Amino acid sequence: SLQTEQLVTLWILFVITVVGNSIVLLSTWRRKRKSRMTFFVTQLAITDCFTGLINIMTDIIWRFTGDFMAPDLVCRIVRYLQVVLLYASTYVLVSLSIDRYHAIVYPMKFFQGERQAKILIVVAWGLAFLFSIPTLIIFGKRQLSNGEVQCWAAWPDDSYWIPYMTTVAFLVYFIPLIIISVIYFIVIRTIWVKSKAHAVIVSNCSDGKFCASYTHRGLISKAKIKAIKYSVVIILAFVLCWSPYFLFDILDNFSVLPETKERFYAAVIIQNLPSLNSAINPIIYCVFSNTLCDVSNRTIAEDFRRYSYPILKSFLFCIYDLCS
Repeated sequence: SLQTEQLVTLWILFVITVVGNSIVLLSTWRRKRKSRMTFFVTQLAITDCFTGLINIMTDIIWRFTGDFMAPDLVCRIVRYLQVVLLYASTYVLVSLSIDRYHAIVYPMKFFQGERQAKILIVVAWGLAFLFSIPTLIIFGKRQLSNGEVQCWAAWPDDSYWIPYMTTVAFLVYFIPLIIISVIYFIVIRTIWVKSKAHAVIVSNCSDGKFCASYTHRGLISKAKIKAIKYSVVIILAFVLCWSPYFLFDILDNFSVLPETKERFYAAVIIQNLPSLNSAINPIIYCVFSNTLCDVSNRTIAEDFRRYSYPILKSFLFCIYDLCS
C-alpha cells in the first residue's frame, strides 16, 4: 500500500541520514588539523543528524500511531524543534557562504578573523531559535474535523496557512537563496578577475626565478578551490531538494493546483525531498573528502560497521514487519 511505501521510504531516509552524518562527524572529530571548513561541515552534519532523529523519526512514529499520543507540551516542543532545524539547515549554509566570501575576497582578513566562523554559527542558530518561537503558540494537540487527534495548527480556518507559509518560505528559503546567490556571484567574479590579473602578471614577468615561483604558487590554493566546489555542490543540492517543496506548498496554499490524483502523488514525493537533502549531504562530503571514503582507512570503516550495524538491523526488522 501507499502508506507502507511511505514508511519504508522514511526508514531508508532515516538510516542514511543518521548513519551518514554520524560518520561525517566521526571523520571530522578524528582530524588532527581542523580548518574552518571542517568546522562548517561539522555544523551541517549536526543539523542533518538531528533532522533525521527529530524530523524524520517523529514523522515515522506518527504514521505508526495514527493519533498523536503525547501531551500538548510535547507536541509544541517537537514542532518547535522541527522548525528550528528547518531554519538552521538554511542559515548554516548562509554562514558557510559568507565564510567562503571572506576567504576569497578578503584573504588577509580571513586568516586574522578565526572567531568569525563561530560568530556566524551562533547567529545562524540564534535566528533559527528566534524565528521558530511562533510555532510554540500556533501548534498544539488538536482534535481535527475527522475525529483524529493530531499535533496541528490552531487556525480559525485554513486561510491563515497562506500568510504563515508564505512568511516561512521567504525566511527559510527565498531570502537566504538570494543572499547565497549574490555572495557566490561576487566570489566567482572575484576569482575570474584575479585569474585574469594573475595571467597578465605571469605573461609579462621578466624575472625567471620569481616568475617560476609565482606561477607554481598559483592564484588560489587548491584547498580553497576544493572548499568552494564543495560549498557550491551542497547549495545546489539544497536548491534542488527545497525548491519543489516550497513552490508546491505556495501554489497549493493559493489553491492554484487542481485536486487530482497526480497532485496527491506529487505531494507525497515532494514532501520527502527536504529529508533527502539531509541524507545526500554526507554523500557529497564523502565525494570531496580524501579520508572518509578511503577504503584503506580501517579505523573509519570499523567504526562505520560498529555503529551502523545495530541501526541497519532494526531497520530491516521494521521493513519485514511492515511487509508481512
